[in-house]
Amino acid sequence: MAPHGTVLGIDLATAAGRCVALDARTGAVLAMSRRDLPRPARSEGGQSRQTAAYGDVTLQLVEEVCRELPPSAPPVRAVSVTGTSGTIVPTDPAGRPLGPARLYDDTSAAAVLDAPAAQRAPALGRARLLLDEVPDTRLLTTADVALSALAGHVVAGDTSHWLKAGIRLPGKDFDASLLEATGVPRDRLPDLVGPGTVVGTVEPGVTSRLGLPSGVLLVAGMTDGCTAQISAGAVHEGDTMGVLGTTLVLKAVSATDVSTPDGAVYSHVGPDGRFWPGGASNSGGGVLAAEFRTRDAPALDAAAAAHGPSTVVRYPLTRDGERFPVPDPAMSDLLSAAPRSDVDAYRAVLDGVALVERLGLERLAALGVRSRRHVLAGGGSRSPVWNSIRAALVGPAVAGGDDDVVLVMGAGSAVGAALLAAAGATGETLASVVDRLVPRPAPVRPDPRTSAAAAELWERFRRLLAESGHELPAVPAPTL
Repeated sequence: MAPHGTVLGIDLATAAGRCVALDARTGAVLAMSRRDLPRPARSEGGQSRQTAAYGDVTLQLVEEVCRELPPSAPPVRAVSVTGTSGTIVPTDPAGRPLGPARLYDDTSAAAVLDAPAAQRAPALGRARLLLDEVPDTRLLTTADVALSALAGHVVAGDTSHWLKAGIRLPGKDFDASLLEATGVPRDRLPDLVGPGTVVGTVEPGVTSRLGLPSGVLLVAGMTDGCTAQISAGAVHEGDTMGVLGTTLVLKAVSATDVSTPDGAVYSHVGPDGRFWPGGASNSGGGVLAAEFRTRDAPALDAAAAAHGPSTVVRYPLTRDGERFPVPDPAMSDLLSAAPRSDVDAYRAVLDGVALVERLGLERLAALGVRSRRHVLAGGGSRSPVWNSIRAALVGPAVAGGDDDVVLVMGAGSAVGAALLAAAGATGETLASVVDRLVPRPAPVRPDPRTSAAAAELWERFRRLLAESGHELPAVPAPTL
């Protein structure tokens, strides 16, 4: 396919599904649709389930977005789907759900897994429990179910959505020893392909029902964190990205596989064969939501900017336990002293999350992944004050310095899935599609007062960690 046409990206998150129609020639968003997904049911013992409406919602999203396309829109050529990592769905042989999905945060299978399997393949534990409940089931991810609904039959799954089933990378199959250890038969799982691979076409009956042209290609996707990375343009070696939402997720691109034995850092494999390592922290904007929910956020931001760096240093956590950059399930929120005021306390969270982000980049550097450009993304990046603080405190860990801390507006997982669909359908490299269609990122200027205090804040933060007994990354600190 030539680099033109409309491509669809579908994001099946936990609360809702979204579809974006993108012009593959210009990158313009032509139409969007949204549908709620059933509310998850979470119960004692770590169970987390959801009615598996993913196929039906996918068809509704596509039908609605096709109705919203302007008459001048080029024909739809390809679709890709992104979803949560490690959600497993019991289905019949055609990919139609037979019961509720076990969501990515379902930990009830931990008791049936030994420690290595629990770290490498938590999704297989969920698969094992579903096999116990529905013995004749096939096992698919949310993205697999969505593509099956469009194809009319089960298509190959992608290595990204199945990563937490302990698949072997950079190969494309499940680890036989882990399947044996968890008692999951290989024939209950789909074939696997790399992201960006064309896995089929939309079934003719579905095509006519949804208002699609014939021959629309189905392109294997990646998880929602990866498609957010694509939409932010962070797909070149040396790119890193900090996604600041309720929690903080760091992503990167590397020529080599990067992982840690405890599972805190693990790598996806992109369409071009490069590795995409990353880790997720329990620090993030959720701390502000919990502690300053009733306050005026813009007013607090303005007050925090006028206040300057906090008089205290903090490692702010949304809950007890940390995953990355400090792997410690027993870790609690760390605070050097009592803040002097509410504004001082608020600023301590802004500074603290940025320092955690800096520590995450240092941890990745210790594993051989040095940031050359750091992209800010997520809901927290809507705050210019927080962005300038992050640029000041994270910039010293980026090889290019402050000028290579950048912001991309309009990033989102559905857009990233559409870009992946464009690459898979056109035969272009993902990097060339991203460079052509993603808006040029804007440099984030660091706050001068924070920059002046950055070295002192970093050393005080490191001292707080060391005094609490946490090991620091063994990487030479860049010149501040």
